[in-house]
Amino acid sequence: MAISQEQKKHGAILVVSLAAILVLCWLMRVMFELPTTSLEDTLPGEQVTAAAPQYFKVADGAAFNGMGKMLIGDEEIEIARVTGDGAPIAKGAQLLENPNTFKVVRRGVNDTTIAAHTAGAQVSYSQGTTFFFPENNASFGDDVDELFYLILWITGIAFILTEGFFLFCVISFWDGPGKTAAYIHGHHKFEVGATLGVCTILVLLGLWQSEMWTQMKQVMPVSMAGKADFKTQERLADAADDPAAKPPVHIQIVATRFKWYFRHPGLDGKFATVDDIPSGEMFVPEGRDVLFHLRTQDVLHSFFLPNYRVKQDAVPGMAIPGWFRPLRTGIFQIMCAELCGEGHTTMGTRLHVKSVEDYRAWVAEKSEEWQELNEDEDRPEWYGIEGKFWWWWDSNEVRVGYAEDYLK
Repeated sequence: MAISQEQKKHGAILVVSLAAILVLCWLMRVMFELPTTSLEDTLPGEQVTAAAPQYFKVADGAAFNGMGKMLIGDEEIEIARVTGDGAPIAKGAQLLENPNTFKVVRRGVNDTTIAAHTAGAQVSYSQGTTFFFPENNASFGDDVDELFYLILWITGIAFILTEGFFLFCVISFWDGPGKTAAYIHGHHKFEVGATLGVCTILVLLGLWQSEMWTQMKQVMPVSMAGKADFKTQERLADAADDPAAKPPVHIQIVATRFKWYFRHPGLDGKFATVDDIPSGEMFVPEGRDVLFHLRTQDVLHSFFLPNYRVKQDAVPGMAIPGWFRPLRTGIFQIMCAELCGEGHTTMGTRLHVKSVEDYRAWVAEKSEEWQELNEDEDRPEWYGIEGKFWWWWDSNEVRVGYAEDYLK
């Protein structure tokens, strides 16, 4: 069958439309590429202090964000963009005039070595190591990323095809002299096939992620809070080779507009006693399961650890469990991922992942401090500085579904 000129024209327009959408997608991908450049100045091997700040230049600093983490060789360095004289940089003209100068905020963090780096050393921005996600530091993070990218490929292909066809229709059937619209009833076989295809993909995705969902949300580490003191738990942790067999660190979390509050059991290993450790930030050891129970005093919130692929809603009237296993030390962001009011964007704090030794020393120090404070103030029911949250927690116990390991 001969192909008419009109058909040839439509075919060419369809090809061009798909190509245009592919180019746009490629440009988006390029924008997320991990930038790599080289040092222009030598970076010395000393640790950074307030009295001895360090500055350096990179060949293509404009490709990097204003602040974050850089990898130079095997060393991770926290940096901030500055002017030539070391002043914090602002947007606009200053950025254009000083695209390549950075100040070292911290070195030797996250158990990296402190090394001297010469001009020409390779530099990369570690916050961009995945397409959309920040660096993964959780034991199950790779599985989450793999599922995300699988869904991205499926939806990406569907997006390219549908947007390409849409652009083709806009160009090919543009209103003009002598053109008339045709009314059609659709194509039932195509519609049924497309619906069945989508259903099949969704079912397969559900089967694909079911094991991961069970691992992340239903099989929780068993808490030892109230069953053994802190030193006993740590001895058991030292005796176990498998991280999953080590007693988990158990933490209680209260969300309230617009703050996070955390409670760690003290040296007695129990919650709701005078040596409990309250904090506005979260402290955990490296390489151990962290079990948390999450509650909210007011509206819906969502506890989000981007570097750990953990996102758990806090629902009024429920104590919802979650867990993760941090793979390395460092300081990471905690966010609220549920629109909870006018202060939602300010509802953030930090997760401190310490070495096991540093974590044990922190617990011992803080537990003794809080026990002394609470006993001196004669607060046997443990009120503390932020006591209204924990008094509320202890006075309103709840249990939910799979949270059978919830303990006071």
